Amino acid sequence: MSPSGPVVGNGIESIGPRHQVRMIGSPPVEEPVQATGVVKRYGQRTVLDRVSLSVKPGITGLVGPNGAGKSTLVKAILGLVRLAEGSVRVFGIDPRREPRAVRRFVGVVPEDECAVPGLSGVEMVRYAARLSGIPGIESLRRAHEVLDWCNAGQERYRPVETLSVGMRQKISFAAAIVHDPRLVILDEPTNGLDPIERRAMLGRLTTLAREHGKTILISTHVLPDVQAICDSVIVLAAGRVRLTGSIRALTHPPTPEERLEVAGPIDELVRRLVARGIPARRAHSADFFSAAAGSAGRFSAAVATMAPGDGAQEGVVLLQLSTPDALAGMWAEVSDLGIGVRSLTAACRPFEEVFLEALQAPPLESLHAAP
Repeated sequence: MSPSGPVVGNGIESIGPRHQVRMIGSPPVEEPVQATGVVKRYGQRTVLDRVSLSVKPGITGLVGPNGAGKSTLVKAILGLVRLAEGSVRVFGIDPRREPRAVRRFVGVVPEDECAVPGLSGVEMVRYAARLSGIPGIESLRRAHEVLDWCNAGQERYRPVETLSVGMRQKISFAAAIVHDPRLVILDEPTNGLDPIERRAMLGRLTTLAREHGKTILISTHVLPDVQAICDSVIVLAAGRVRLTGSIRALTHPPTPEERLEVAGPIDELVRRLVARGIPARRAHSADFFSAAAGSAGRFSAAVATMAPGDGAQEGVVLLQLSTPDALAGMWAEVSDLGIGVRSLTAACRPFEEVFLEALQAPPLESLHAAP
């Protein structure tokens, strides 16, 4: 990339009076991240033990307990650590042999603050652009456009050390994407954010992935965030891969079911639904399904009911509504019995339960994350 010429195929353009951001760039041909048999040791301690995985386009969550090896894996992807065994490729490039080439394609939001004291927010983002080889005036233009997209407002002109936690996070995020990377890696991106800013951050990540084709890798402890926006997940524990797959496949039952929470004669409702040919059953303590995570990552706890026939007047029915007629039949019976409906949602397991089960599972020797 020439420091004095235009950046070809790797830019950000304004597409309207409100300075919306449009990412431009050729889609990558190689997989964003491919790790094979990665082993990393610090002295006698093995931090990564034969880790093999791939990160596909979309949003992938990297989760695990403290000391699982998540940060070391991110460093390996960036070529910042020397591996004892194995290899890592980022868009087909070895980050140890060609670190500058890899960093052209990657943006990183670290957990630890790395701002330069004395610089304003916009100067910090412009500095990141200049480090990526973007010329002076163009780097300033990009800095302002990305900060506009992040809703940074006039706070961008204040010294970074005087900014709130949420604003500093916006500055770090803007600095990570100012050079239009293909892959964005974030370490605990919602730490310290209030609910409004947390939702906004998750929305920006979703926009980058869905509308601009970016690959997002999020290392986090906030499991509702993972279920809310991630396509796939990788669970690490003790330096080994314990689980991988798509969020939907891991959290939804094999046969799609709806979760109907009601107040009224629940056993009679189930009897009538079954008589209509609608598969239905009461949820019990063994049914660990809960309402699907919404955009804010909220969960409605599963309701444990007593045994069928106990005359309970509230609880949860799990049923299959595969046709419009089945849905209409359900509402007809609910109305006829005078039952109050508290919620009707797709049944799924909370990801927290999946995560805890994965920690008890044996390590996987090899892994290919689901698209």
